[in-house]
Amino acid sequence: MGQLAALQRLDLANNDLDGVIPPELGQLTALDTLYLGRNQLGGNIPPALGELARLEQLSLAANRLSGAIPPELGQLTSLRILSLGLNRLSGAIPPELGQLDVLVDLALSDNQLRGAIPLELGQLTSLEELWLINNQLSGTIPPELAQLRRLERLHLDLNQLQGPIPAELGQITSLMYLSLSSNRLTDEVPPELGRLTNLKGLNLEDNLFGGAIPPELGALPLDMYYGLRLMGNSWSGCLPPAWSNLGMPTSGSKPWWEELGLEFCLEDGGFRPPPEMG
Repeated sequence: MGQLAALQRLDLANNDLDGVIPPELGQLTALDTLYLGRNQLGGNIPPALGELARLEQLSLAANRLSGAIPPELGQLTSLRILSLGLNRLSGAIPPELGQLDVLVDLALSDNQLRGAIPLELGQLTSLEELWLINNQLSGTIPPELAQLRRLERLHLDLNQLQGPIPAELGQITSLMYLSLSSNRLTDEVPPELGRLTNLKGLNLEDNLFGGAIPPELGALPLDMYYGLRLMGNSWSGCLPPAWSNLGMPTSGSKPWWEELGLEFCLEDGGFRPPPEMG
C-alpha cells in the first residue's frame, strides 16, 4: 500500500482490522484523508505519519492504540481534524500539537493521558472544538486557552485538574459549551464568564467550587433543559433570578435549587423562593 503514491483518501473505518498501523502509510505523501477509526488496531501510532504533509483529516479513534502520541504529528501543518479518542494512549499531550495552526477539531478523550494541558494549545487559533474528557490530566487550566477566539466547545471533564477557572476564559465569546465537571477545581466562579454571550451549556458538577454564583452568569443564554449543571459543589449565596425557569437533573424528587440548598436572588439583594414549576 505504501507504493500508492497518488492516493489521496484512505477510509478503512468501521471494519474489524487488527494488528498495527503500518508505518509504510507515511509514504503516501499525496494523502489528505486517513480514516482508520473503529477497528481493533493496537500498538503505537507510527511517527512516520508525521511525513504526510498534505493530510487534512486523521482519525484513529476507537481502537486499541497505546503508547505516547508521537510529537511528529505536530508536523502535519495542513491538518484540520485530529481524532484519537477512545484508545489507550498514555503519556503527556505533546506540545508540538500547538504547531497545527489550521486545526479545527482536536479530540483526545477517553485515553490515559497524563500531565498538564500544554500551554501551546493556546496557539491553535483556528480551533473550534477541544475534547480532553476522561483522561488523567493534572495541573491547572491554562489561561492561554483564552487565545482560542473561534472555540465553540471546551470539554475537560473527568480529569484531575486543580485550581480556579481562569477569568481569561470569559474572552472566548464564541464559546457555546463549557464543560469542566468531575475535576478538583476550586475557588469561586469568575464573573467574567458572564461575557460568554453564546454559551448554551455550562457544566461545573462535582468539583470543589465554593462561594456565591456570580449574578453576571444570569445573562447567559443557557439551554432551558440541559444547559446548566452545578451539583456536587459547595455553593453559598443565592441564584441568579433568570435561572428560575431552567431545568436541571436531580438525584431525587426535589427541585434542583433545593438540592443545591439555595434560593433565588431578589434585585434588592434579598432572597425569594423559586416559582412553582408544574
